[in-house]
Amino acid sequence: MAAFLLLVNIGILCNHQNQNNMKKLLILSLGSALLLACGGKSQNGKALGEELCECYKKANGMDAADPKRATAQADCLKKQGDVWNKVKDDPKEADEYNKVIGACASEQIKKSFGQ
Repeated sequence: MAAFLLLVNIGILCNHQNQNNMKKLLILSLGSALLLACGGKSQNGKALGEELCECYKKANGMDAADPKRATAQADCLKKQGDVWNKVKDDPKEADEYNKVIGACASEQIKKSFGQ
């Protein structure tokens, strides 16, 4: 959506001769570009950990004979690396993430042993 807005705003900017409108559209275009560059909302360590936990719950909850299970687990593992790279430089976010993932891992282990 932001990319579309950026293209529309640049097109409008190129077709206008009025200087005031050009300034307003330039600001709007830069705002759209910023939105596009930031990729929308960002999540904190806790939310990222919860999202990753749900990924593992879904993957581990699949039938062991399901050929898609290994792929789903591998996707979660890749996602775990990506998430860690997002939070590792912020101690507060990393702590929140680790707390959620630790609880999730404990829950998954207990579940696998039928507890």
